[in-house]
Amino acid sequence: MVMMSFINPLGYLLFFCGVGYLIYTLVSGSIRPDATGKQKTAEFDATEDSGFILIFQPFYRILTPFVHRLPVPGYKRRVQSYVITAGLENQVTGDDIIGFQITVMLLFGIVGMVLSDSTVTITLSAAFGLVYPYLWLREKKTQRQERIKLSMPDVVDMLSLSVEAGLSFNAAVQKVCDIYRHDKDPFVVELYLMDQNIKLGRSRVEALKVMADRVDLMELDSFASILIQANKMGSSIADVLKSQADRMRSERFLKAEKIGAQASQKLLIPMMVFIFPIIFIVIFGPYLVKWITG
Repeated sequence: MVMMSFINPLGYLLFFCGVGYLIYTLVSGSIRPDATGKQKTAEFDATEDSGFILIFQPFYRILTPFVHRLPVPGYKRRVQSYVITAGLENQVTGDDIIGFQITVMLLFGIVGMVLSDSTVTITLSAAFGLVYPYLWLREKKTQRQERIKLSMPDVVDMLSLSVEAGLSFNAAVQKVCDIYRHDKDPFVVELYLMDQNIKLGRSRVEALKVMADRVDLMELDSFASILIQANKMGSSIADVLKSQADRMRSERFLKAEKIGAQASQKLLIPMMVFIFPIIFIVIFGPYLVKWITG
């Protein structure tokens, strides 16, 4: 009992100190000029929205030395691959995410300590804080992969038209990147990064493999493999791109039809539970009332 009476004031103190420091970080960060003193006008906007995670940067960066020493290499590799696939590697690293997990775990543990004396509540709060950043990152990765899958047919079609107009494949990629410069299309971002790798001296085959590994998406892996095969066989890139665009568009249409068919099946249970009883009451209710009242 004495221990809990000590922990409660300590929890309040830590909680309000953390909130105060967070507010200070937000305010100072919003008015602080860029460290370079230059306006950020990148040649191509390849930055994904990292959400609220950068708000906690002063906290989880303190934990970086501790995270480096954690003996979980497999988990670190998986988190880092998620960061890359989610398009966040310019803002955070895998170690930052793990540090963020520890930070949120401590924060939620303190909140649980403030709100309740129950050990179970405190433990569950801390566990949720530990797991939530990982789930958030995985969702960001999945959302970006879905956006790439949706945009691929149109972008590949634009590549095909550019190549048919007489541009080389690399020039067509640059043209498409220029057209979609401000759209933040994730597939175009990956094409831009692929083009940068080629400019840095990598072959087209290597750059395509790197792009496929980064995104970790079956459709993009298939697209890269076909382009690599066409490059080795000396086939017409324009014909390959055209056929790929048609195939992707057909697959997208079939998927939309499948989702539409599934929607009607999913509506069946709510109709049976909510709508049919109401229809039954409206139709037979007056007869039932008349029968009861005689």
